[in-house]
Formats: sequence, C-alpha cells, structure tokens
Amino acid sequence: MVDIFTGLQPLEVGETHPAELIRRAKELNAVEAIDRVLVGYSSIWPHNHSTAPFLAALTDKLSLIVAHRPGVIHPTAAARYFATLDVLSGGRLAINLVTGGSDKDLHREGDYLPKSERYTRASEYLDVMKAAWSESDAFDHRGQYYTAERVHLLTQPLERHVPIFMGGESDAAVDFGASHADTYMLWGEPLAGTRERIDRVRVAAEGYGRTLNFSLSLRLFTGDTDDEAWAAARAVENTIRDAQGTHQFLRSSATDKSVGRDRQLALTENELHDDCFWTGLVKLLGGFANSAALVGTEDRILETLAKYRDLGVSAFLITTGAEAAWDPSLENIARRIKKEL
Repeated sequence: MVDIFTGLQPLEVGETHPAELIRRAKELNAVEAIDRVLVGYSSIWPHNHSTAPFLAALTDKLSLIVAHRPGVIHPTAAARYFATLDVLSGGRLAINLVTGGSDKDLHREGDYLPKSERYTRASEYLDVMKAAWSESDAFDHRGQYYTAERVHLLTQPLERHVPIFMGGESDAAVDFGASHADTYMLWGEPLAGTRERIDRVRVAAEGYGRTLNFSLSLRLFTGDTDDEAWAAARAVENTIRDAQGTHQFLRSSATDKSVGRDRQLALTENELHDDCFWTGLVKLLGGFANSAALVGTEDRILETLAKYRDLGVSAFLITTGAEAAWDPSLENIARRIKKEL
C-alpha cells in the first residue's frame, strides 16, 4: 500500500496566536488518508522542537516527520529529545535529517562547517544517536566531531529506533542515505530521472546490505478539467511572482549551492515533462525543494503517480498552493491514491 505524507507550516507568516495551527492540526488528524506530516526546519521559522510536541499533544493519530539539522545541538541531547518525544507521542515519530544546502541558513545558527564535511559529521551524529537509543549500558564516544562520556538514556524510543528520513543528490548524500536512512526522500523529477535516482540509491544501499523505501515530493494542482487545474497552477505562479523581493515564500538564492538544486534547475529548460510534470514553480523559486508539480485532472495525475509507483516509490508527499502545504482539496485524490495505487 502507498503511504501519503504532507507538509504543515508550523505557524504562518504573521501568526501570533496558535488558533489557526490548532485548526490545521485537527483538520489533518481527521483525514484518514494521511500517514505522516512533515514539520520542516529553517533557521527563520518557529522552532519545530516546540511545534512538534505541541502537534503531537493536539492529535491522537497524526504521525510526524520532524526535520532536524545535525550540528545545531549535540547528538546525545538530540537523542534524548527525540526518544522522549517518541514515547510521549506513542511512537508517532520519524526524523528527517537535513544537513543543510544553504550556507546562509546554517550561518544564522553558528554552523560554519564546510559543506564537504557535513555528511561525514551527520554520519557520526547518527551513530551516536542510534547507539543512545539502543544500548542498554552506558557508553563513551570519541569521534572526529563529538565526544561524550557515560552516555545512557533512561527513556529510549519505543522500538529503540526512530525511523530516519533523508534526501540529497550528491555522492556524499547517496552514501549517507544508503548507510543510515530508512526512507530516501526524492524531490519531484520526471519519470526517467526518478528511475535513475532510485537505481543509484538502491545499488549504494546493497553495498551496505540494506534496502530502503522511497518517497516522492510533489505539489498537485487538480481540477475537474485540465483547464481548471492549469488555472489553479497559474494563479499560484502569479501569487509567488507578485511576492518577489519579499520573504513571504522561501526560495533558493543564487548563493545556495547543491547538486540537487542544480539538477532541479536543469529541468526548467522545459516547462512541461512527461504527461503533466510542471517546472514553473521550480524556476520561479530558484530550485527550492518541493516546488515541482503535477497539473491535471485527478485521473491524469493518478496515471502518472502509478508510473512512479511502478518505479519503486512507496510514499508520496503531496502538497499544493503557494505555501506547499496541505489543503482540503487534496483529500479526495489522497483517498484515491491509497485505494487505487
């Protein structure tokens, strides 16, 4: 069965009261088709170490994927935080480990480690966290980036492990994911590129004697007709274009360098790929994550998603709109994905 993920903004821009966040959380909790909700991370957003437990307490079935940046806090402190949250949420927790593609965003939090070393540090970071989650006896760690003595958690995750989600296109990212991830998160790409990426990660994972799940992130713009769907997509495109020069919508800047961003931008040479894969927002947002879209009727989009499923994608992270977030208009297609794929 295919899993359905979506995204939730921790607080919308300008919100100073949790009422709307509470409404959004309860709305998502009531949608049977949603399996997990990604709570993202940015140095300018409200901290998801606060919003994630708030969301878990508000809901009874909503499972969270909490984005986490290694290097912000020590891995032993992170292990203790996530173990506690996993227990308090009844095991409804996964972690999206994000090494960070934007130097500017990392520098805001005092992290100046060169990009070339971030996955090496992240690997050590996860080694420490996983040991803290699973070891019954206290242990010492002395590594390249971290040192800790007598590490021991009185409260460990329910399964002595928290599922690890991650993504990335560089050789270092693929090796890291192959050795550590449970689910490899792919940005939206046309079918040929997605097949290529899945095959590459699978080969790397086989080298570690592991198998991974794959999720694919896409914005969906649907309508009763293709024309209606394209009208919705163009309206969002115009909204984002009109907000250029403001901080209303996050985008990648010219100084952000990553293999994944370059790969996304290369797709924008053509606006439309395959049957209904659209790159208009990718170009407008500078290759920002989760800006690739499918546009068309539900039947058209389902036909395309079925092809991704055949490639090995077992979960779709679906959002819509200018904010790349959940909207009730997605509920019907989410149900159909669960039923038909």
